[in-house]
Amino acid sequence: MNKSFLLYTVLLAMIFSACQKLDLEPKGILGEPELFGNEFGVKKYFTGLYNYLPIEDFNYYGNNNPSGGNAFRPTNYWEAGKNSQGNMSGEFFNTWQTPNNGGFGYWPYDRIREVNLFIQNFPNYKSKYADNVFNALLGEGRFLRAFFYFGLAKRYGGVPIVKEVQDPLANKETLAVPRNTEYDTWKFIYDDLKFAMDNLPATSERGRVNKFVAAALQSRAMLYAGSIAKYTQYLGFQSEAATKAGLAGIDPAKANEFFQYAVDAGKLIEGGPYVLYTKDYPDKALNFANLFLDIASPENIFIKDFDQTVPNDTRLRHSYDALMCPQPDMSSFVGAESYPPFDFMELYDMTPYTNPNGTPVRFANRSDIKNGMEPRMRGTMFFDGDVLRGKAFSIQKGIYLTYTGSAADAQAGSNAAPINSNGNRVLGGRGKTITLGGVTLNVTGAHGNFDDAGGENNGWGAAFVRKYVNTNMATSDVREYRSGQHWIVFRLGEIFLNTAEALYELGKRSEAFDYVEKIRVRAGAKVARPTVDQSLTNIGTINKANYPYQLEKSLQFIRDERARELYGENQWWWDLRRWRTADQVLNQFRPRVLSCYYVANEERYIYLDEINRLNRTWTASKQCYYEPIPAGEIGKNNKLLPNNPLY
Repeated sequence: MNKSFLLYTVLLAMIFSACQKLDLEPKGILGEPELFGNEFGVKKYFTGLYNYLPIEDFNYYGNNNPSGGNAFRPTNYWEAGKNSQGNMSGEFFNTWQTPNNGGFGYWPYDRIREVNLFIQNFPNYKSKYADNVFNALLGEGRFLRAFFYFGLAKRYGGVPIVKEVQDPLANKETLAVPRNTEYDTWKFIYDDLKFAMDNLPATSERGRVNKFVAAALQSRAMLYAGSIAKYTQYLGFQSEAATKAGLAGIDPAKANEFFQYAVDAGKLIEGGPYVLYTKDYPDKALNFANLFLDIASPENIFIKDFDQTVPNDTRLRHSYDALMCPQPDMSSFVGAESYPPFDFMELYDMTPYTNPNGTPVRFANRSDIKNGMEPRMRGTMFFDGDVLRGKAFSIQKGIYLTYTGSAADAQAGSNAAPINSNGNRVLGGRGKTITLGGVTLNVTGAHGNFDDAGGENNGWGAAFVRKYVNTNMATSDVREYRSGQHWIVFRLGEIFLNTAEALYELGKRSEAFDYVEKIRVRAGAKVARPTVDQSLTNIGTINKANYPYQLEKSLQFIRDERARELYGENQWWWDLRRWRTADQVLNQFRPRVLSCYYVANEERYIYLDEINRLNRTWTASKQCYYEPIPAGEIGKNNKLLPNNPLY
């Protein structure tokens, strides 16, 4: 036989054999029937979608991850501690971040397509399910889609509403879907969540949606939409093309519609199994701290699980403890990167640190500043004398040889102030000491403000962040990627505040303060139920910002209550955006610090209100309220134009 013919025959047989094998179903790959045809398959399909939900947790970057990836799934994700949303928005003080005015191109239509594929094709398998199970799974899909659209709507306003799976081979015109109005986008979110609330069961396994979880997203999203409708008119965007087209902004007459939706959702949750956390009463400070660590808390409505035991590079660990605690006493990594500014601390009940005549109060001990402090504040922040991982916090900025006169004489910490000159004020680095009258004194304490150091592992001010810090970890374990405590996505405390604000916006002031009272009683606040004050102001509390509109002082109180209760939970930035006050509150916002000094000749301590030593400022522009539609998406679909205001 001819050798070439033999070779040809063998090759042909191999090709034929290969073709035959290609006709077989691939092993180990689940197709639509395997996934949609049984409840376990649907759960498996949804697992990946849950992993991509726009939940701003420990690993979320307030600015896009500079190392690649995106803000929700960053690469160098331990650095989320430096790039957190709290740092970006001025809620924490650090030395790296500034407000994210332009966004990072969040555009999850690939995930929305996956949800739509389920919603569109799942009815083909209805016969395999009991009606209640089928409707519940369909409701779960609608919840997931609503969550992705919420991530879009709060960034861009009106976006394309895509309900059906597009054919990638269709003509270009068909695939180019225009933006819907902002009103229609929020209504679409409402409709999906209403379906979910009506069809989901009352209970679910941890980390998975039930009717109350859907209602919690409804509460948050509809409050956002109502605020957008009411306050966008004050931004001066009326002449912008996107505003004229209804893509950026909602008719103010629609505000109450959304506020009522938020109230309805809150009322539904109130009838559920959730209660405010009180397990550690009567110690209300410890109770508030443990609320964020107890995975079985009856206040938790929806959480995102993390796990210390999983492999390292899975995004199921985080580095929160390593980046919130000072090194080496409480962290074995780079140390603390985030600190509470005094601007937020002073919102809580505190012991006076200045006398009526303007002079600083003298304290026998640094830790006396905690006397009379609101328990919720102590549960949110660590102060001098508090113990963590076997070490006591020792927080001081410096020493005055003598201090006469008023607190104002220190000129907010200026080196030019006469009282701070000629060696009267002593500052120093870690471990620096001076000897006075034969006594050796540590200038800063172990965790104070080190004058010769920058933001990393430096105790700016009089407190460290306590919320979410896992006190049960050994210091040797407090390193990058070693933390596994859960992130609370929705909890009853937030829902009460959402309901209170929405009720107040609807003119139901007394009922609104019923919910505020519940929060303040649990917090241990001195005044449980403030008197309703309808006098008008256009001055905000934080940074004494000038708002572009007037509001009742009681509504400002409710806003401040959100800052107190939800501090460090990645709500602050979005609250400023929906209230349309970010460009005023963060207008050259220069965080202040509360600094402790030892007055040597009196052997007493004083606390002074100072500007941060680096004179850092945070500035948000009006561009932040609507992020630009990503340029790459416009390049593929010019029906996304006009772009948002100021772009």
